[in-house]
Amino acid sequence: MRRRHIRSIALGSLALALAAPPRHAAAQAAPAPQRPWRFGTEIAFTDISGNRQLQLFQSTFTAVRQTPESFNFDFKFETKYGRSEHVEAARSAAARVRLDWTPGAAVSPFLGLDWEYDRMRRIDSRVSGGVGANLNIDRRETARTTLSLGVVEELVKTASAGESPGTSRSDTRLHSRFAILRTLRTGVQLEFNLKYQPATARMSDYLFKADGAVRVALSTKLSWRTTYVWSRDSRPASGVGKNDRVLTTGLLISW
Repeated sequence: MRRRHIRSIALGSLALALAAPPRHAAAQAAPAPQRPWRFGTEIAFTDISGNRQLQLFQSTFTAVRQTPESFNFDFKFETKYGRSEHVEAARSAAARVRLDWTPGAAVSPFLGLDWEYDRMRRIDSRVSGGVGANLNIDRRETARTTLSLGVVEELVKTASAGESPGTSRSDTRLHSRFAILRTLRTGVQLEFNLKYQPATARMSDYLFKADGAVRVALSTKLSWRTTYVWSRDSRPASGVGKNDRVLTTGLLISW
C-alpha cells in the first residue's frame, strides 16, 4: 500500500512536469523585473487512513537575496511533524544560512552555517559552520553546474534513550558538493545535488546526501515541487539506522 502511494505521487508529479499547459509556459516566458529579495513558503500535508494511519505536516520558509555582481544571501528554515498509528513518527527542524561573494565569477567564496534537530534520530543539536569556494563550471540562464569545496567544523549532541546515554562530539570535516540545475522547458526546473563530508580524523566517519527535485510553475507565484532525498550518516546515535529516505511533494508560494 505504501509503495503504491509513493509511486502515485512520483508519477503524478512527473506527468505534471511533462504536460504543463502551454498557456502557463507562455505566461512564464515574459521577463519579469529582477528584484534582489525573494521569499517563499512551502507547505505539505499527508493524511492516510485505512490499512494504516499516517499524518505528516511539513513547512518551509526561505529568504533569498541575489545580487550576482556582489553577493547572494540564502536562508532556509524547515519543520516536520508526523504521527503514525497514534505514535509520534517524525519531529524535526533545520535551518541553513549561506553567503556567497561574487557568485557570478568563475570562483566564488562562501560562508555557511547549518543547524539541525531530529528527535527520531536522537539528534538534540547538530551545528556546523564552514568556509570554502564554489567553482562555477557552467553558469547560464537555463543551466548551472557548480562544484563546492571547503572545510566545516561540526558539533553534535545526541539524546539519551533507555540505557544508552547521550553523547557530545566535535569534528572537522572536508566539504564537497556537486550541484546541477536545468530548465527542461519554460516553467519546469530540475535540480540535483550530491554532498559528501568525511571527517579529517577518520575518513570512515562521513555524511552523505543526494537529493533531486522537479519544480513546475503553475503561475507567477505558485509552483508544485516534488523532492526525493537519500542521506547516510556513517556514525549515527546508538540504535539509529544509518540511512534515511524522504519523498516530499507540495505547493510552493513565492513573493
